[in-house]
Amino acid sequence: MNLAKIIHHFFPTAIVGIEIDNKNCNIVVKFYRGGKHIRTQTKNFKTIPGELPAQAIWFLRKIYAKNPFTYITTLPSSIIQGAINTSRKEDFNQYGINVDEVAKKSFNDGWSVYISKEGIAETKKRFSKLGVDFIISPFLVLYHLAKDTFQEDHCKLYILFQRSNMTMIVTKSNSGVLFGGYYALESEIDSELKVVKNSFTQDGREEMDITKDIQQELSEIGDVGLENEKGDDELIEILRSEDKQEDEEKTENLEQGNDDLDDFARVNMATKFIQSAMSEFYSNDIYKSEFISEIVLFNPNNISEETLKQIQNFTMLEMKIMPCNIAEILVELGFETYRFFEARGEV
Repeated sequence: MNLAKIIHHFFPTAIVGIEIDNKNCNIVVKFYRGGKHIRTQTKNFKTIPGELPAQAIWFLRKIYAKNPFTYITTLPSSIIQGAINTSRKEDFNQYGINVDEVAKKSFNDGWSVYISKEGIAETKKRFSKLGVDFIISPFLVLYHLAKDTFQEDHCKLYILFQRSNMTMIVTKSNSGVLFGGYYALESEIDSELKVVKNSFTQDGREEMDITKDIQQELSEIGDVGLENEKGDDELIEILRSEDKQEDEEKTENLEQGNDDLDDFARVNMATKFIQSAMSEFYSNDIYKSEFISEIVLFNPNNISEETLKQIQNFTMLEMKIMPCNIAEILVELGFETYRFFEARGEV
């Protein structure tokens, strides 16, 4: 038994799941001892789209400091990834994939996931300040979420609907993945929303004039003696505080309205991708196409069902909407991966 294994007995294993989606960074940390889950920590941070925020780095460094056996799991940041209905290396070319330019994982029921090697390098660069141990395909996350709803006689379209991206698979029981598609939603809607969003910034420019306006109001009341200066300062602070609270409420309402507007445009764009994907699945001989009887959509961001129902109205298919926590699924898949490498003596 080497020194690391001896020390490991004194510390739990911490598996961290990190999902960076649009302006949110969601983190779930689960601690395991002897293969059993003992506790969980969760954190949510606002961020610039696609960036790991500094607050998250600080939070995770504290985890590392107390738990040296910590492993980070995340999704790849690459548009070049997918899932195909073959596990044969020589078949990848039929799908337009250069097998030498991707990392792949194949499964016993005859399907594979792949990610471009450049995308993996890009993900590692994003996490360069912390390191990343396991990069999990979103198709595996979706398959893990969907597997309990598979039916042998019914082919279904499963969708993992993030704000930045949309992952789709078509499958049924004992068939692997018949079709997979991955689509970037963020860049497609940015230009459509820019003009509308810019109109919301005007209110923010007025904040710097708050103190000046308060002073002006006080000066109009009349001359003020020196002995009242302290009271005036307190009054200014009270008025400023009230104004700040109103601004915060206004900003929160605007952000919510902004999100609703984003989501409407996002779903509208997604329906076009879904139409294209279904047409490809039905018409291209490379796929073992069957009639899709239902859509199951996993909704990690609690986008309103009314907005998502656009997809059902457009496709004329029954649609079931289910909540999920991607960071938590990343932890579960990360722990499975950790146990696999642990059994081989590689962690």
